Amino acid sequence: MFVESLHLTNFRSHSALSLQFHSRAVILSGPNGVGKTSVLEALNTATMSKSFLPVGDEELVRHGATGYSICARIVHDIGTPLTITIEYNHSSGKTIHTSASEHCTAQDLIGLVPCVVLAASHRELFVGEPSVRRAFVDRILAQSSGAYKHALWRHRTALRQRNRLLASDVHDSTELDAWTEELLASSVEILWQRKRFTELFNGYLSDVISDSVHVPIPFHLEYAVPWLGHECQPHLWNNSRDELQHSVRERVSALLDSDRQRMTTQWGPQRDIFAFIADSYPLHTVASQGQQKVALVAIKIVEAQLLHSRTDRAPILLLDDVFSDLDAANARMIGRAIAEHCSLWQIFLTAPTPVAISDAAMFQHIALPISV
Repeated sequence: MFVESLHLTNFRSHSALSLQFHSRAVILSGPNGVGKTSVLEALNTATMSKSFLPVGDEELVRHGATGYSICARIVHDIGTPLTITIEYNHSSGKTIHTSASEHCTAQDLIGLVPCVVLAASHRELFVGEPSVRRAFVDRILAQSSGAYKHALWRHRTALRQRNRLLASDVHDSTELDAWTEELLASSVEILWQRKRFTELFNGYLSDVISDSVHVPIPFHLEYAVPWLGHECQPHLWNNSRDELQHSVRERVSALLDSDRQRMTTQWGPQRDIFAFIADSYPLHTVASQGQQKVALVAIKIVEAQLLHSRTDRAPILLLDDVFSDLDAANARMIGRAIAEHCSLWQIFLTAPTPVAISDAAMFQHIALPISV
């Protein structure tokens, strides 16, 4: 996929901004505060319906305005154009339109244009709460698997309804049983796909570390389901999904009394654990900040490879201030890795000043702010 143009109105600091992209490699430069990251946020919003930062739509509106609009024109790998328009107003909320569909939901939008992001906050992937790593896995799978995306939506609805019933201490179990079955079915789909994803991810990661981004400390992604018990962890799921469902059902039955007493659901993929491990330790405990940044770049290349392979569509990569916290040698290595992949994916970089990168001629340089 290729973003051909982006038009913003009252988005973050940009009252009106129009950008044309004629290259698969784009550098956005300028001093702090001119809105470089905001351009990446807008691209992510156009593909994922929200910013990659933990903010709501109301916070994306330029101060003093009543709403924002984003219009992105994207060219498919086979040459077909796609226009995505997102409008938000404080009073009426958000609407999403595409040239293929007049009315589009956030769920419909996710996966149309695969998108990978590396932002300054993403060190949280190593040091943050388990929910951060679950969200990382969910983002990839939701973009690349319609069944997974649907299972996530079903799971969130069923979990909310089941917890509502548990909190109300309803004695009639008919409705509770129905939502339990819905939660169980969606949970099994999520667990099964997460297990397969982890295996695939680690295979890709090993290749990237060997061939492209040489992380000083080899690492891998581990997946655990503590609420299922030691005897039924993902590495033991060698048989059918039906057997996994049977194991989950037994565990759900055993936890029912506890769920009622605590008035909340004690099981499900919202409690799963992912961790990046090096030499049996969490990666962030044995790697420097610079090494963690290199590891993040490797992870994002793997993410792009997985999305490209699973969707048969080239993703766009949004890399925010990727060269900070890197020494000269690692910066050169990351620069080479980015340049090597520009023929496969459209890559957007932000930097305070134009960065020294190999094959710089292939990069389109856009200096912000732009007078309009």
